[in-house]
Amino acid sequence: MPVSPKLAAARTASLAEVLDMVTVADRKIRSLSSSVKVSLTVGHEDSGKLQEYRSATGYILLRRPDRLLMNIQNPLTRTTILELSSAGDQFEIWSPRDNKAYLGRNSVREFDLEGQSDAAGFAARPSQILEAILPPGIQPKEPGERIMRTEEQDAAAKYYVMTLLREAGDREAKPVRRIWVERSQMAVVKEETFTDSGQVDGIVSYGDLADFEGVRLPLSIRLERPLDGYRLDMQFKSWRINPELPDEAFVLKIPPAAERIVLKEKARSSH
Repeated sequence: MPVSPKLAAARTASLAEVLDMVTVADRKIRSLSSSVKVSLTVGHEDSGKLQEYRSATGYILLRRPDRLLMNIQNPLTRTTILELSSAGDQFEIWSPRDNKAYLGRNSVREFDLEGQSDAAGFAARPSQILEAILPPGIQPKEPGERIMRTEEQDAAAKYYVMTLLREAGDREAKPVRRIWVERSQMAVVKEETFTDSGQVDGIVSYGDLADFEGVRLPLSIRLERPLDGYRLDMQFKSWRINPELPDEAFVLKIPPAAERIVLKEKARSSH
């Protein structure tokens, strides 16, 4: 039975070497831009009610530490059907069809969307998209944070699995993030993030890795947020590394007559 080329080409590296390899993007990338095709699925798997939205094309701009702009276009007319911008905890969504601009906070778990005709645009937080494309480094930064490395293998490849843990008491440590490093390329192919209670908060899968100016970047990303109830698939044509992106590039051109709606956090049940 033939052996997968990635299995045969698996490399060996120390913990320090792996951490250095997977954080090269942190050191080299200040900004990114690309054309993008997105597909959105909203709903919880266990409910049996999933709504898939037609895929659309557009472009995306990103700048560290927290700037993002995504423009989604009608594939036939190339006109904007949805545009979102994010800076820090604040984001805006502009819907030309409805002539409405929505303002919200990335940190809100769930919005009160009563009376809004289409809630899909508020499922995916811009900050979650930004962190999926430009994830923060996994080096321990706070007192009580530790890195654990294990090894895994499947039919396709071998992996170093790096888990960032945070001490939570005398005998307890909680997982914060876990990343899979495929050992033939020494590149991140999957990442999980966790809530304080240990639930899987996010799953990001990276595919079609390619070299761009000495940095391996994915041309396909799947972002899954099981607790938020959505899955976002993104296909990128190519990446421009470190383009000049001034603050003005992330400002939505919202007409003065557009209706502006502040999204409020949904009150949590006391039960």
